[in-house]
Amino acid sequence: MMMKLERYYFPVMLVLALAFGGCPGKKNPKAPDTPNDPQKEETQGILPEGKHYTVPDLDLKMIWIPSGKFVMGSPKSEPGHRYEEEDLHQVIISRGFWIGQFEVTQTQFETITGGNPSTFKDPQMPVHKVNWEDAMEFCETLTDRENSMNRMPDKWGFNLPTEAQWEYACRADTTTVFNFGNGAEELPQYGWFSDNSDGSPKTIGTKKPNPWGIHDLHGNVGEWCFDWYGKAYPDDGSVDPITKKGSAFKIFRGGTYTDISDRCRAAYRNRATPDTSNSWIGFRVVLMRKYFD
Repeated sequence: MMMKLERYYFPVMLVLALAFGGCPGKKNPKAPDTPNDPQKEETQGILPEGKHYTVPDLDLKMIWIPSGKFVMGSPKSEPGHRYEEEDLHQVIISRGFWIGQFEVTQTQFETITGGNPSTFKDPQMPVHKVNWEDAMEFCETLTDRENSMNRMPDKWGFNLPTEAQWEYACRADTTTVFNFGNGAEELPQYGWFSDNSDGSPKTIGTKKPNPWGIHDLHGNVGEWCFDWYGKAYPDDGSVDPITKKGSAFKIFRGGTYTDISDRCRAAYRNRATPDTSNSWIGFRVVLMRKYFD
């Protein structure tokens, strides 16, 4: 069982002593100063940092996500809110990264791994019935392939997004319930869920994207994240947070074709054991600098 949890990430936590919105007891994070960005030097001439990127020979389209900060979670007043979302807190994403414009397809998964475990077979449907370990193995194999072809800087690689990266990319500078607004009335235009899916996943990219051009974040299949599930988020002001093992579950995000609209919200969290494989969980990948020295 492949459990290389530290291969790509080490948590980087920072609490800064600035007042948060005038509210006592809160901290306001400050983005790090990067006058000479070593990340950009690493990718220069190899990966087109700041621009979209397509992995050669795989048609894996990646959207560039800039560094920044956002408020993670949901207020108790949000319709559909769950108790594990209530720790609203600011998060800094200190480094830009790429994220898949779409969920990984069955064709892409089979090209890299040689197999397709999906229940509903279609080349352009998201791969599903993959457990967390299968998804991580895909990322590692793809990284090794790109390294062997000299298309990857030494300290970069493919991985599952952290929970914070996933929500940051999903929200795309929005603060609403969904990345298109607060009401579920428009959800059928953006996602496949229980009301419109007829009980199966659908071809990627057939619904509207979020403001950053990413598709299927509010439905279709759930998407594995790197983190372990924790009932509480890290403290306000965390930088590139990753939830350490505090339970037997890994996070998956995004709602699924089986879910009601409340479970497709940007803040909604779900979980399953790493060996879980079912027809409503798949994944998308990130391409980023690894969090180790």
